[in-house]
Order: sequence, then structure tokens, then C-alpha cells
Amino acid sequence: MKADFKLAGRLQKLPPYLFAEIDRAKRELAKKGVPFIDLSIGDPDIPSPKAVLKKIFEASAVKSNQKYALDAGKASLRAAIKKWMKKRFAVGLDADSEILPLIGSKEGLVHFPMALAGPGDCVLIPSPGYPGYRAAALFAGADFYEMPLLEKNGFLPALQEIPAAVRKRAKIMYLNYPNNPTTALAPKSFLEDAVRFCRKHGLILAYDNAYSEIFFGKKPMSVLQIKGAKEVTVEFHSFSKTFCMTGFRLGWACGSASLIGALLKLKTNIDSGVWGAIQEGGAHALEKEAGYTDRLRKQFAARRDLFVAGLKKKGFEGIHADSAFYVWVRLPKGYSSSIKYAAHLLKDKNIVATPGLGFGSHGEGFIRFALTTGTAELKKALQKL
Repeated sequence: MKADFKLAGRLQKLPPYLFAEIDRAKRELAKKGVPFIDLSIGDPDIPSPKAVLKKIFEASAVKSNQKYALDAGKASLRAAIKKWMKKRFAVGLDADSEILPLIGSKEGLVHFPMALAGPGDCVLIPSPGYPGYRAAALFAGADFYEMPLLEKNGFLPALQEIPAAVRKRAKIMYLNYPNNPTTALAPKSFLEDAVRFCRKHGLILAYDNAYSEIFFGKKPMSVLQIKGAKEVTVEFHSFSKTFCMTGFRLGWACGSASLIGALLKLKTNIDSGVWGAIQEGGAHALEKEAGYTDRLRKQFAARRDLFVAGLKKKGFEGIHADSAFYVWVRLPKGYSSSIKYAAHLLKDKNIVATPGLGFGSHGEGFIRFALTTGTAELKKALQKL
């Protein structure tokens, strides 16, 4: 007998996960032997630092790294994070109470509301924005409200336009700058407004800073640099983007000791920490691999310049590529549906790109290209567009 089990309500509320659907489409093409150019997911093709790989390999043979890791993470990694945050942002943190290693920043971002929100609460999420924010709210049993990130506003939310009824129920606000998918950067004045808004309305600020090191001009800030931010903020960082360590699953949360403590309490009941050898590799990356990240930025800058110039020659308008390794661009004339345009690219051009609608209702009208493949492939894609 085939059992027909009903999904839990929290899963029924979720649409199909955007990147899982894209991965399924890529597998279908591969199964048919159809070559394609993958400009969809932010998974860089550039190898991780060799010295980090060596460190992880050597650390894996140490017996202590073959045992359960501590949920709070290795003291050596927390010390490296503390030092890096101080050097990079001039932000002082307590290594024992204000820093928490994560199994990738996604894990922390999605688990976070489960520690602090529930039924009756509301989570404010940017739209367009990373799909995990929406799932995070639903898994916690909370509602979510999409804050529009509009092109005319520089892809910054108009905080004062959030309805009073929503503000009263709001518990957490997600922000993400440098922004995925729009590539927008947040000026200091906006971060100051965001912190004031959260403090005034009793909100927790979950600040996703995964792309802090993928910039092409002025260095992005940590929101923890803003006066009064630490009391209401947890900021999330990722090794995936800074050191091309996507598959290693390593990140961290930092900020308010009470909020970090809440997330730690949740995680002790869900996972057993990050593999010790990976933590040692991460500590080495933060302490020794600044030159790698500098070179990485130059590679992505060259790819961005090439691709943006090519799009302009093809007649595309509304091109945004201010940070991260994405290009967020308005759909070409003749298309109003990002799903249909992405399907056209896949079927007729063998190009895999990400439809804007997948990032939320206010992402409609745009397509996202990821510059996570080499210049030869980018040139081929431009020829096909």
C-alpha cells in the first residue's frame, strides 16, 4: 500500500524553493546531454584558498576534530572572528557571548525567528529578497510582511510606510546590504534610520551581511558600527562568498549577547556544531587570506564590467551591478513575466538565470544573472542573449 502522508501546514504554505527548482531544471538538461551556461545560483567557480584546504585536511586527522563539536564553536575561531570584525569594521565584540559560529549563514538566518518569534508575531522581510527569510517566518509560525525594495528608492525599504498595524505585531526585521538580488548598497544614513526604527518600535534587526567583502568601490559597513545597534541586532556573515567556501557550510552570527544566547539555545537542541576541522580552516582564512579576497574582488569586477557592457550593447536597460557577484536587470521589451523570460532563456538559449519573482512579489520585472562562471562562458551567454 502506498502511503499518502499530508505535509505539515508550515510546508504547505511554502512555495517550491526557488533554487531547488532551478537545480532540478539543470539536472534535466544534463540528463538530456544538453550543454548549458549556468548564471543562476551564487556558487562561485573560483577555488577556495589552497592554504585553507591544507589546514582542513591536516586538522581532520586530529582526534578532537573527529568528535562532536561544541555548539558555541572553537575558541580559536571565535577569537579570529573577533579580531577580523575589529580590524574590518572597528566593531568590538566579546568572543564568548557575542559571537556564534554557524553551519553556514543560511542556517542561522532561517533558524533565528524560531528562537524569538511565533504565532501572532510578524517578520518584516525585504522584497525582492533571499527566499530563506520568508521560510524562516513560516517555520516559526509567524506571519511575514514584504517591504518593497523599489528601483526608484535605490532598493531601500521605506520604513515609515510600514502600516501601523504591521509594526505593532512585528518582532524581527531582515535587512541585507550589500543586497541580493538587487546589488544595492546601503548608505550610513539609512542604517542609522533602520537602527532608530528598530529601537523605537521594539524590533530585532537581523542583518544579513554575507556579501560585505564583494564590493567594487567604497567598503560596505557593518550595521554594528551604528550607535545603539548592538542592543537590538544580530548580524550574519558567511565564508561562502568571502572565501568561495560554499560547500564547507561555515558562517557566524554576532551582536547582542541576549539574542546570540537565544539562537545558541535553539541550536543546542537542533545540531551538534560545525565540524572542528572546518572551523580551523575558517580561522586560518580570516587570519591569513586577506590577499585572496582582494584578488577575488578584482576577478568579479572584471566579470561585472564585461557582462554589463555586453548587456548594454544588447539593449538591456535598468542594469544594476553595484556589489556582490550578480547583475539585476529589467526584463527586455516584450516580456512582463520573469518566469516566462527565464523559461525562454532556458529553452531557447540554454542559459540558466533566476527570475525576479522568485525573490518576492516586488522582484517581478527583473532577472538575476550570477557572475559565477568564467569570462569565456559569460561571453558565450552574451552572444546568445
